[in-house]
Amino acid sequence: MRTIEDTFKDADYLQPKKFNRFKLGEREEIKDMFIKAFKHYDRTIDVYEHLDSYDEIIDWLSDTNGRGLMLMGDCGLGKSTILNYVIPAIFRTKTNKLLTSTPAKELGEIQRSDASFVIIDDLGTESIKNDYGTKVDAVSDAISYAEDSSKTLLITTNLDAKELKERYDERTLDRLRKCKVVVIKGKSFRN
Repeated sequence: MRTIEDTFKDADYLQPKKFNRFKLGEREEIKDMFIKAFKHYDRTIDVYEHLDSYDEIIDWLSDTNGRGLMLMGDCGLGKSTILNYVIPAIFRTKTNKLLTSTPAKELGEIQRSDASFVIIDDLGTESIKNDYGTKVDAVSDAISYAEDSSKTLLITTNLDAKELKERYDERTLDRLRKCKVVVIKGKSFRN
């Protein structure tokens, strides 16, 4: 009689879920890279101000522990700069991986790929699209795809926890729990 262990050995098509864990370096090295990248890419600020919540992002970059990252907070606090420039620059430097995000409002049918990441900027700005009368929620589809394919999910949003609950179904919210949530607070850096 076949055992479950026999199936584990020869069922290549049944692979366990395994999320990538990235350890990009020692905290101080990552913090230095973070600050340099932020200053280099965000030319809209006159003086760099290091917010306490940035340290949580730096800790995540030092060791992701197999989790994604969701940056929440008001406008003008650097979320998109961090997602679109700082994190990709650090990943490119440390792993040679290219990370590119897609604005939530531009998401269409998710492109299946070998990339290790699904990156969505500005969650909450998307609209539900109609595809020949069928409503398509591209963001929920992308989040589900990330979970189902063991991809690291990176997200920014201006929505707070209450607004997320009002906007998304329980399945999507449950999948977002795989992300480390960093709430960025402060006043806008924009002049």
